[in-house]
Amino acid sequence: MFQVFIGFIPWILYWSLSGPGLWTWAILGGLAAAGGLVATRYLRKRDVKTMEVVTLGYFAVHAVVTLVLGSSLLKEYGAIANSLVLAGMAFGTLAMKNPFTYQYAKEDWDKSYWNDPAFIRINEIITGVWGGIFILNTLFGGLAVFVFPAQKILFAVILPNIGVVAGIVFSSRFPAYASRKSVSARLDAWDPYKWAAPRFNGRPAGDSEHDVIVIGSGIGGLSAAALLAKRGLKVAVFEQHYLPGGYCTAWERRVRPTNAPPDSKERWTYTFDAGVHDFSGLGERGGIRSLLRMLDIENAIEWKLNQQEYFLGETHFKVPHDADEFARQLGERFPSEAENIRLFFEEIRHVYREMYADMERTGGAPRTPDNVEDLLAYPARNPHAYKWMDRPFVEMLDAFFADARVKELLCALTGYLSDDPQSLSVGNMAPIFGYHFDGGYYPVGGSQALPNALVDVIEKHGGKVYLRTPVQRILVENGRATGVELKNGQTHRAKVVISNADTHKTFLDLIGQEHVPADFRQEIAALKPSTSAFIVFLGLDIAPTHLAPITMIEDVGLMIPSLVDPSLAPAGHASVTLLKLLPQTEFAQWDRKAPGYSQRKRAYADEMIATAEEIIPGLRQHITYRQEGSPATFARYAWTTNGSIYGPAAGQKRLTIKTPIKNLYVAGSGVMGGGVEAAVIAGIHAANEIYKN
Repeated sequence: MFQVFIGFIPWILYWSLSGPGLWTWAILGGLAAAGGLVATRYLRKRDVKTMEVVTLGYFAVHAVVTLVLGSSLLKEYGAIANSLVLAGMAFGTLAMKNPFTYQYAKEDWDKSYWNDPAFIRINEIITGVWGGIFILNTLFGGLAVFVFPAQKILFAVILPNIGVVAGIVFSSRFPAYASRKSVSARLDAWDPYKWAAPRFNGRPAGDSEHDVIVIGSGIGGLSAAALLAKRGLKVAVFEQHYLPGGYCTAWERRVRPTNAPPDSKERWTYTFDAGVHDFSGLGERGGIRSLLRMLDIENAIEWKLNQQEYFLGETHFKVPHDADEFARQLGERFPSEAENIRLFFEEIRHVYREMYADMERTGGAPRTPDNVEDLLAYPARNPHAYKWMDRPFVEMLDAFFADARVKELLCALTGYLSDDPQSLSVGNMAPIFGYHFDGGYYPVGGSQALPNALVDVIEKHGGKVYLRTPVQRILVENGRATGVELKNGQTHRAKVVISNADTHKTFLDLIGQEHVPADFRQEIAALKPSTSAFIVFLGLDIAPTHLAPITMIEDVGLMIPSLVDPSLAPAGHASVTLLKLLPQTEFAQWDRKAPGYSQRKRAYADEMIATAEEIIPGLRQHITYRQEGSPATFARYAWTTNGSIYGPAAGQKRLTIKTPIKNLYVAGSGVMGGGVEAAVIAGIHAANEIYKN
């Protein structure tokens, strides 16, 4: 706040000279100093400070009244008048939501802090304190004029200057104090449960005793399990499905060739992905890349570059692999927005890179700092991320673009996270733009390659993954998770339980109500599940090589992974998946037991196939295999609330890794949101939190 001191120089000069009666010098000195400040700031930065303009105006009036008109009014009552003017200035800037100290603070603090609510609040407090000092100085002036005229130097000069010095000291010290207090409160909110991770001493004996139990083999749970197993802990994973991976699974279908004789043993084999067709996080600093390196399996999976294509209204666009080229081509398509497109990509690239900048200091996965010093330094180190991360993504688009078509194109990948772009923050979307900056990839062999590699690590280090083994209950004793009871009646014990299951299922079904704090239970019950989807799997006897492997046609996603990995379909054939997001309001319409469910499901799939046929002419005549899945299918196989595919809906409060129940952790979409990379990051953080001791 050194700049505040500079702003007070005209007043300090005036008070110091007027006290001994040097009125001419006091007035002219204050006028010259104020004029010099205003002129200097305007000429250098085209910027002026409210206090300095008010000061200049006051001394200009003072000069006219006293030196030109010869009035003694402001000499006699100046101690009252100047303090009242400054008090009015202080409270006036507060009323206009532009505190005068905020104007000076912007000179001393990095621009990334300027819009921070805490930064603004601190300056509102400081300006309010200054307003109080000026009111107090007004009282001192009144005492000097009306009560103690013999003590005018004390009341009109010394005490006001002491008040100003006190204000300058407060202005200098309070921001650091308040910032630390605010940051500490923010850290407490991020980690509200202060129980410590347990210590692991010696390896548990017996098949039912473990260090760590993981419920669910989604990617978040498998990531945590693999890291902890590699670090020497005895880990058991219990999965209700017959495949590990959650939505990141793949399965085969063997189909009798068209027109084959009844006794023919020939079969066409198609591989389909249950949900994941495009992987981010494989850049040099990506979350998946980091996990694979930590597990020493970076080369265990062969990854191939994916590509995206959009058919949105009249807009058709095949997205190039290079982000700069993408921005250039978009600029050619929308010339009036060309420069804005370039600036937008530059800005969101900064946000994306800064979000991943401190991975070495945050345990191998991006996260905001967890200590006061690093969090205070975060805005200066990562100004773009700090500025945008918590703001709505659509707000960022509005800040850069006027053309709705550009915004629609840049929202094309919001479907990777939600059916509601309005609910997504820039922090949600910046990693999605990693598909443009670092590429989207697909694993050879299908999405099952990733969970299989993680299972291999777990088993290599002595852990076990139990398939077709659903958990019925999380055991809690004295407020501490101690193990699980399986549906088959078996009990397994552990020092730590990690739930990778659906958030609602974990806290409302697997744990007895008496063990979950009432307020927390209410928070969980109030969480809205994310979108669900309708999915259609098709085997084709043609390969639509004119399309990109990931194609959006209006609101239907068309994925052809066999264009990336031909082994997923017979030669000249294709494995195709159609997917359409469905809002939660439609879940009730997909009751598997309702009359006509199968017919309705087939009719809905027919509509999606008709949409796909717009870009694959004659599609129906080439279908060799077909299967549909509704939201009820997702709910059944993934054991999710209302078939949600991204956990709780975006835009709501996220869970913390630790829970109100000691030694119970969560790792999955409830923590970081949907998507494989987000699940990996949640798993890494869970493992790091557990392994602290």
